[in-house]
Amino acid sequence: MSVYSNAAAEPVEVQTRNRWTETYVKWSPLGTYLATFHTRGIALWGGDDFHQITKFSHADVEFIEFSPCEKYIVTFSPKTSNVTEDPTAIIVWDCRTGAKKRAFHSEIPIVWPVFRWSHDDKFLARMTQDGSLSVYETPGFGLLDKKSIKIEGLRGFSWSPKDNIIAYWVAESKAVPARACLLEIPSRKELRVKNLFNVADCKMHWQKSGDYLCVKGDRYKKLLENKDIKYAGMYHNFEIFHMNEKQIPVDTVKIEETVHAFSWEPVGHKFGVIHGDAQSLNVSFYGLKKGTEPEILKKYERKVGYLLIVSRFGLFYVF
Repeated sequence: MSVYSNAAAEPVEVQTRNRWTETYVKWSPLGTYLATFHTRGIALWGGDDFHQITKFSHADVEFIEFSPCEKYIVTFSPKTSNVTEDPTAIIVWDCRTGAKKRAFHSEIPIVWPVFRWSHDDKFLARMTQDGSLSVYETPGFGLLDKKSIKIEGLRGFSWSPKDNIIAYWVAESKAVPARACLLEIPSRKELRVKNLFNVADCKMHWQKSGDYLCVKGDRYKKLLENKDIKYAGMYHNFEIFHMNEKQIPVDTVKIEETVHAFSWEPVGHKFGVIHGDAQSLNVSFYGLKKGTEPEILKKYERKVGYLLIVSRFGLFYVF
């Protein structure tokens, strides 16, 4: 296996070693560590000469996940899942020292990554099958306030990339509408709630800088026939949360066509949506301003084969 530097003219070989890994490799988020997979565990390499920094003894690891600031690494070995009373399937390690911080049982079926980290590595959270949200504090990895957060109908959650705020959504139940919520951690204070009606599914899209959150709701179209309610297809609402404004106002953008892709401008106030029939796609770009509804800036209609890319400088590219 070889590691190359992405030089201007052509890639430059930095290090080559035989049998450096047995299966896969993975870089840490900031590029400090290179992780290699082995039968007995995981090894981390770094520095100009890619020397071994530490290793973790966890047999048959198949998946790993670094924390955003690279302080910790989570390893998962499905072959040891829940075979003993002591948890061995999922282990959280200290990247620098190699110390084992805490181990967990895995739920079946497992969805990786099991844990999701706050932006600053201070918290990690998981959604359990009984509808609870368990948040753990670092560096001790104890359960926050020694109890999970019970959320009836919890379907998904996501951390803000800037603040210790969890966005989650709850499914509709009988006469109670679905809702999207913002929860401050560690206070557990509910910052904002938005009710969502006739929702089949939700997806959460944080802007990279954390200034906005978009909750995309897939909603049923209702038809009334002889006082009976029937469903006739889907449409989509984009609920835009303005995170930096007082009381976090929410704007709504409604799109009647099938939505294929959504992307935020990384830093700024624009987003793009690809929508329409598969053979006749439209691309719409929207801008946000304080105190006004989202404004459509540009729409490209009836094109084929779009790919929506947002550059690091906030420019949209459409092909």
